[in-house]
Amino acid sequence: MNTVRYSLDICRKCLVLLLLVALTYSFFPTGMANSDVSILPSAQEVYTGDEFDIYIYIEPETPIAGAQLDMSYDSDMLRANSVDGSDLFEQDGTSSIFIGGTIDNSQGRINGLFAVTLGKANIASAENFAHVSFTALEKTGDCTIKLSNVILSDYSGNALPITTKDAQITIQENASVPTGETTTATGGGGGGGGGDTGEKAENIDSKEVSKVYVNADTKTTYYFSDSSNPVKSISYMSLKNAGFITSTIEILRDVSSTVSGKPEGIIYRNINIWVGKAGYATENNIKDTRISFTVPKQWMQLNNVETDNIHLQRYDGDKWNALETELTGQDEDFFIFEAKTPGFSPFAITAEIPDTAEEIISVIENNGIVAETEKDPEKVAESGSISTEVSQPELQQNSSFLLFISIFVVLFCRRRNIF
Repeated sequence: MNTVRYSLDICRKCLVLLLLVALTYSFFPTGMANSDVSILPSAQEVYTGDEFDIYIYIEPETPIAGAQLDMSYDSDMLRANSVDGSDLFEQDGTSSIFIGGTIDNSQGRINGLFAVTLGKANIASAENFAHVSFTALEKTGDCTIKLSNVILSDYSGNALPITTKDAQITIQENASVPTGETTTATGGGGGGGGGDTGEKAENIDSKEVSKVYVNADTKTTYYFSDSSNPVKSISYMSLKNAGFITSTIEILRDVSSTVSGKPEGIIYRNINIWVGKAGYATENNIKDTRISFTVPKQWMQLNNVETDNIHLQRYDGDKWNALETELTGQDEDFFIFEAKTPGFSPFAITAEIPDTAEEIISVIENNGIVAETEKDPEKVAESGSISTEVSQPELQQNSSFLLFISIFVVLFCRRRNIF
């Protein structure tokens, strides 16, 4: 009898175990891989007072129709500003509902982010689920933005297996650049940007700003479209996750008020370029920095310069340096150039003085156009007078030559901005 009871107990336990296994597999089908729910970027450095953004990124291993989650953060270090839906549940024209949840900055939480497709639509492609804007507060150090209560489901409402990844935020004390000063790192780029650049307001003709999300080990490119801005793009290889970084270009009326003198050559345009806050654009954070800019063909024709004469010059420390510049293309109205730069600061797009100008100046010096009063005074005294006899052909030739020289000198002085 005891043997029978023992056998029945074993059978009951086996049935319970089989039931649990069956229930488990009803929620998580055999062989189903985990979908990833991540916060991007996974790490970024910001300064106190900075507004920055994070994205919740979902990579479905199995098609999904719904998602919900909560987030938490250190309320002494971060303040959540807003939550917006992104493109995940809007792919291929899918209709969906998104709820941004409730922000509670006193507790450091965002509760109840939720989205679901309408009908029986499934989403299989990875994309951003939500975009959250934060502000870094005055407390510095490291803090974590964490995901919790994360559920992904298919169109039948079945929960799917997931893996979550949080994000690390490092808050640094905000650095400032004194007015008119540029920070430079040896072998790297100059810092600057954000707020007051030190340029006199009356010297700024226009300004264009571009903001780009910067990831580690990727090429970052800023594009500009203002017709008054000769710079069309700035690119570099990012070495670190940095979040949103702003590039500012100031198109100037004259040479930058923060430099001590003008560059050599004919100046087409003076500009200031700043990327990120002070200390960002250094060799520790970026490399292979390039600036693409345009010069009008008409301006080059009027000034009699060739494409080989065009250079982007950068003011670094206390002098102007001509950067390595090459022609990369052209359209109907403009030549397009690209220059490599070790950093950001005041720049000038210039053209070298044409060789013909130097040749004509040499002709002036070597053609005997020297006043008689510059001759040896003793010989003048011996003769008692200065001869003024010149044959008519010589007079006509010299008059024509002097007229030509006078016209050239006027043009040359205008190019040199002498008057």
